[in-house]
Amino acid sequence: MIRAGFVGHLREAGHFKAMKHPRPKQIGIGLGLRRENIDALLAERPTNVDCLEIAPENFMGTGGKNYRKFRELAELYPMLVHGLTLSVGSLKPLDRGFLKKLKLFLKEIRAPWMTDHLCYASVQGKQFHDLLPLPLTQEALRHVVKRIRQVQDFLELPFAVENVSYYAPAGAGEMPEWEFLSEVVERAGSSLLFDVNNVYVNSVNHRFDPMEYLRHVPLNRVIHVHIAGHTPMKDFLLDTHGAEIIHPVWKLFEYVAKQIEIPGVIIERDHNVPALAEQVKEVEIARRIVRQGQALAAARRKVSTKKHDAKEKRVMAQ
Repeated sequence: MIRAGFVGHLREAGHFKAMKHPRPKQIGIGLGLRRENIDALLAERPTNVDCLEIAPENFMGTGGKNYRKFRELAELYPMLVHGLTLSVGSLKPLDRGFLKKLKLFLKEIRAPWMTDHLCYASVQGKQFHDLLPLPLTQEALRHVVKRIRQVQDFLELPFAVENVSYYAPAGAGEMPEWEFLSEVVERAGSSLLFDVNNVYVNSVNHRFDPMEYLRHVPLNRVIHVHIAGHTPMKDFLLDTHGAEIIHPVWKLFEYVAKQIEIPGVIIERDHNVPALAEQVKEVEIARRIVRQGQALAAARRKVSTKKHDAKEKRVMAQ
């Protein structure tokens, strides 16, 4: 078993890498681009949506009507790119051909960073239709860290991995999920796409305290946050992105927003996609939470500055 405080020990021993790229500038709060909302976004062009998120696999090397609509929207909104098929946890070597096409696509649409999932999604070249969790072991950690570094070095952009939801562990773990996630991004020198709904779903399904998770992950590495809904089943929660965001998930996001400034926030909705106006309401809830968090952070900085100034005055008076 990994002893408590192991992450701190590694940091002191110099095993962690600084983030390879500077922290990105603020992009804002937006929506996932879906077939169900693409026409409404083009028609209404809402100014209170700051950005959109796409899966590159849906548009790379394609053409046709939806591709033209996407490129028109890419001239209006910054595009955040969230991949589905990099499979950074798989054993098969990374697909260099795919990475070359991805790098060109990211450059074409001026993507500020790239994200994908901390998981494996293929075996022996066969792609799954799900994102499967990695074993929470030192062996898996060393393997995935190496591959994340390779992706980030090749793309020459900030690269963030996302914590995934899962329903059964990948064998006996050597550490809690949050410690594994923390070590991965710290050792790889990468960024973090933090999905607060996935934390909540996993906390219910695997019976842990979600706040303990949030207190232990390196939030300073978060450049992108996902917020979504889920579906209650008989004895577990299913991560569907097909329902409204519930209060406990908003509370987790609120905690994150009080700790850091978040460059990009995306409201995810993949199923039962409502009218654009309903989606924008959740964007505005997220915006209100972010503004409150920033105001609180500013107040904390002000108090800290006053205490520092008072201490300096006392020292000078001695």
